[in-house]
Amino acid sequence: MKEVLATPAKGKDESSLSVLGNLVKAQALQTKINEMVYASISESTEQAKQELKEYTNHSIEEIKKFIPLTDGEANRLKQAITNRAAVTTKSWLQHKFNDPEYGGKEFFSKKYGHIVRAFYSLTKHHFGAIKYTAILHSDFEEALGYANQLNYYSLPQNTKRITESQLKTLNKWEKAHGLVLTNSDSNHIE
Repeated sequence: MKEVLATPAKGKDESSLSVLGNLVKAQALQTKINEMVYASISESTEQAKQELKEYTNHSIEEIKKFIPLTDGEANRLKQAITNRAAVTTKSWLQHKFNDPEYGGKEFFSKKYGHIVRAFYSLTKHHFGAIKYTAILHSDFEEALGYANQLNYYSLPQNTKRITESQLKTLNKWEKAHGLVLTNSDSNHIE
């Protein structure tokens, strides 16, 4: 695409016209070159934008793997675990005594505490976290689903037993209601 300027013609008008013609040809050539450079830069820019977008999205996904639960998510998970513990405590009372109200509020409270601790422990262990708030943000939906499925059958065997403290509280309630006292011998693991 190399253009050679023509030798000026003999006359002044012809020489000016020839120079002008050569100038127009040179400008047309420069326009083509500019269009090619622009197209090349545009293509490179679009490719760079796409690569940057892919890199950014990948980086964000990697970072998400290390972000713990937000306060709101931790609160929702806590509510799910405590709600399931309350339902499971009633279920445990039903299994153990055929009455979800047996033992009164104080006994329920002690057994509930025992069960809620077990549910927190199960959830932390399942997600490899030292505390439930350290569960990863990216695992929140799965953790919520896990917590919402906890039940009587999820309880470890040692949680199904009655502790000495619980037994004292239960016996106190049984005495007050004129019932036969539960003893530690009947405290077999189911």
